[in-house]
Amino acid sequence: MISQVLRWATLGSLLCLAGCGFVADEVLDGPYRLVAVDIRADMSLCRSIGADGSCSGDGLPGPTVFQAGANSQYIVLARHPSPRNGRPNRSITEFYYILRQADERNALKSVSVMGRFGELEYQQEKRRLQLPEFSKVFADLK
Repeated sequence: MISQVLRWATLGSLLCLAGCGFVADEVLDGPYRLVAVDIRADMSLCRSIGADGSCSGDGLPGPTVFQAGANSQYIVLARHPSPRNGRPNRSITEFYYILRQADERNALKSVSVMGRFGELEYQQEKRRLQLPEFSKVFADLK
């Protein structure tokens, strides 16, 4: 009996290890990446910090990011907000932009996030600042 329990526990542990990791991990620009941990609806923006490739989302908009873009001055993204442990609310779209700075991989440097903007406000900011287009679009999350 103990042997059978041990086998099932080992199998369960191996399945968990095999399932761990990101289901999506795409470089946006520089240290900025779009990652989804367990399911694609987890898609978030994070910033690679340090040499080991660790990714930090501290202060960055969370799920569900469905489009993003970048240029030398700004990172832009659109998301459908998700309540904790809930499905994204696709009837709401929020827009953000990030002011880029030198040494973006430095974890001690805070990130300047502007937003949450509605569609009209974002279009005004886009014209005023010449924000970049969305170059990454995840149609399944849109």
